[in-house]
Amino acid sequence: MKITLDSNILVRAAMSPKGPALRLLDLVLGEHVLILSRFILEEVERVLLYPRIQARYRVTVEEAGRFVANLAEASHLVEPVIRERLILSDPEDDAVLYTAAEGKADVLCTRNVRHFE
Repeated sequence: MKITLDSNILVRAAMSPKGPALRLLDLVLGEHVLILSRFILEEVERVLLYPRIQARYRVTVEEAGRFVANLAEASHLVEPVIRERLILSDPEDDAVLYTAAEGKADVLCTRNVRHFE
C-alpha cells in the first residue's frame, strides 16, 4: 500500500520515540511504501528547528537533518505540481494533498482533519 504521512505526523514521530506516530512510521516503512515530497521533508526539518521544539525535545540541527535525510532515503519522493488551490483555509496543505495524488497514495495520514473532510 502507498501511504503519505503529513509533516505533522512525521514531526511527532521524531519527537516521541515511544509514541504512536513513530510506531505508525515504522509500520509504514516496514510494510508499505512511504510517499513524500521535498515540500513535506522541508516542512519537517523547518518545524524540528523551531526554537521551542529544540528546547523542549532537545532536537539538534544534526538530528533534524539526519531524520529528514533518512526519510528521504526510505521514501518514494515525488514532485507534485499544484494546479489549483484546493484547501483555501490553509493553502500550504495543498502540497500535501498533491503529494499524495502524484504518488498515487492509497492513504493520506494527517492530523489536519479539518482541511481534509
